[in-house]
Amino acid sequence: MAVIGAFCISVNQEACLNAQMPGKCATCAEVCPHGVYALDLASGAMHIQNYNACVGCRICAEFCPADAIRINPAESEYLSRYPWTLAAVEEVHAKAQTGEYLLRGFGTQGPTPNFDTITVVPSQIASAAPRDKYREECDLEVIIGADTCSQPLRLKLPFVWAAMSFGALSQEAKQALAIGAALTGIATNTGEGGLVPAEAWLARGYADEARAHKQWDPGGYLVIQWSTGRWGVSADYVNAGDAVEVKIGQGAKPGMGGHLLGSKVTEAVSRVRGVPVGSDALSPCRYYDVQTPEDMRRMVAFLRDVTDYRVPILFKLGPSRPYADVAACIEAGADAISIDGLVGGTGCSPDIVTQGVGIPTIACLPPAVQALKDYGVHRQVKLIALGGLRNGLDAFKALAMGADAVGFGSAAEIAMGCRACYACHKGNCPYGITSQKPELRARLDPLAAGQKLANFIHACAEEVKILTMLSGHRAIADLSTEDLRALDMNTAALTGLKLAGYERPLPIWEALAPVGRQGNGHTASERRSGSRGARPKTRRKPPLPSLN
Repeated sequence: MAVIGAFCISVNQEACLNAQMPGKCATCAEVCPHGVYALDLASGAMHIQNYNACVGCRICAEFCPADAIRINPAESEYLSRYPWTLAAVEEVHAKAQTGEYLLRGFGTQGPTPNFDTITVVPSQIASAAPRDKYREECDLEVIIGADTCSQPLRLKLPFVWAAMSFGALSQEAKQALAIGAALTGIATNTGEGGLVPAEAWLARGYADEARAHKQWDPGGYLVIQWSTGRWGVSADYVNAGDAVEVKIGQGAKPGMGGHLLGSKVTEAVSRVRGVPVGSDALSPCRYYDVQTPEDMRRMVAFLRDVTDYRVPILFKLGPSRPYADVAACIEAGADAISIDGLVGGTGCSPDIVTQGVGIPTIACLPPAVQALKDYGVHRQVKLIALGGLRNGLDAFKALAMGADAVGFGSAAEIAMGCRACYACHKGNCPYGITSQKPELRARLDPLAAGQKLANFIHACAEEVKILTMLSGHRAIADLSTEDLRALDMNTAALTGLKLAGYERPLPIWEALAPVGRQGNGHTASERRSGSRGARPKTRRKPPLPSLN
């Protein structure tokens, strides 16, 4: 495709030296080899004589002493210049000048397989009748650890806040997440950066450490994250929460540990994490004291012993090999497993990892669910879907694909005011969410932000309720893949969902399905009777190999 005519040139006349003093500057005409600019010798004025001659080299913008010139594509660079878009060219320039790879915050940029190519199938004549959202009840509660601990998590709604650490987030943002959890009956998570003291009482609905008066009902839960860096870890830390989450990986940087740049390690962060002020806090990529599956089982047993078997033990996985990874967590004794897909967010990560490593969330769920079914513990060991979920519609689709709950991370930040500028790692968040600078943190009111988070959760809960009931179900636990259809071949191939119009899974999935079972893993007779069979008493190894 020709490059000619693919670019628009704009000159800021208020900044241009020639516009202010004709004849003063002619740099753009001197450096451009393509005849785009011309100097009127009589008046000394510069003008653009041939827009179509511009090839997008941007030499004029680079040399302009007043930074007055902008060269913008007239059409998508993915049509006219791919793969050498401006972003790709500037990345090479940056590496050539600095010798360093790029870092950034937030999550994957650009299109990836996602929930938008999945549609919900409503109930009608040939299925259970739809239920009346305005007159009938819908059970959205999720219980984690009912069979293994004395104080299981009883989430009022099928949502959690994804793990986001203090340091990556400001203290005010962490407090807002705790308040939002207290107002909705869901769980917030410390992340791997240690415990902000106020989280412990705010998450339960109390305004101060004395806990004499409950200010926010119904009260939520606090999940303590146990990670490779062991930042701020102690017996008191582990016992401060209502659950312990063992972090194995995360969606934005699977196979790597956490990154917190020294510019964000203030005195407050230093005290909580136990690292020197101004030093980078880089978590190891793995547990050096866990080398085998048996070691992992011992780690879970250790955490249960330290917490006196009071609270459930969760695992958090990145998007690697979902079937085998989930199976390993089941065998280690997990009460719940979070799996964070490709689009999961982060405070800081190498750009190439965030962009090019991992499996999309919709592709992680089917093998994860299959592992739970093969071990006979689906709906007993809970599955929490993370990674790019934006609203109740995404949540419903994840639940229908077999998850028991979903987590919001990036969406939670956006609910507090974030505009997704992908610069979390720099510590200059203008909304005070990912900054440690006092003047920026002062812009975030934890009470107001906590209410926004609660409003977001309540809206998503209503969306899930609407979709569950129009699908003919009384509870989210009754959802199945029969409530969904894939809208294209790629989505059907990634998920095993029935393809709309074809009304069956693609042949490759039919060949992999266990004998006598269909789509969502229930036999036809089970589906007709509405029975899901008895819940297994013990976790058993699968009788046959399944999806990898």
